[in-house]
Amino acid sequence: MNLLPHLPRFFLFSDDQRLPDPGPLLPHLPKKAAVVLRHRDAAQLEALVKHITPLAHRLNLKVLVANDVRLALRYRCDGVHLSQAQARRGPLRLNPKVLPPGFMITAAAHDAMSLKRASRAGAHRVMLSPVFATASHPGAKSLGIRRFAALARLSDVPVVALGGMTPINTKRLSGTPAWGFAAIDGWRT
Repeated sequence: MNLLPHLPRFFLFSDDQRLPDPGPLLPHLPKKAAVVLRHRDAAQLEALVKHITPLAHRLNLKVLVANDVRLALRYRCDGVHLSQAQARRGPLRLNPKVLPPGFMITAAAHDAMSLKRASRAGAHRVMLSPVFATASHPGAKSLGIRRFAALARLSDVPVVALGGMTPINTKRLSGTPAWGFAAIDGWRT
């Protein structure tokens, strides 16, 4: 199990529709939390990374860039977040000499197979979702507490709960193997 104990337990995800600029929320995040920057448009993602990374680092927060290692390295971010599709491709071929110490990899997963693929891709943490109903995927079937717990127990990588995370829902997950929590809207409640 790749622990990297310095990795955050709490993650804020940006979303080009629902949270295109996570900047105003950063001061309200727990210290040493992380923000995962995602955007469908490459130019807009780069602008977001350029804007958010210095602010996040001043606040002692980590920054991960979705699916773009080169962009993460160019702006001295702390890691990369892989989509489920990207994790399916296998390990990132990264030269350890160009990676800063502690560079982290997280990956998305929605089922047992994608948990295995995330591990094979070298993920240090896996974002397992959607645990609860979420505006990110309206109408998608959520895992629920029991299914989330069962899947998390199968993972050889610590699992972060994502999807419908609110303060109430995080408490509902006590007693499960949830290593941490990630949200978009949950940080606004």
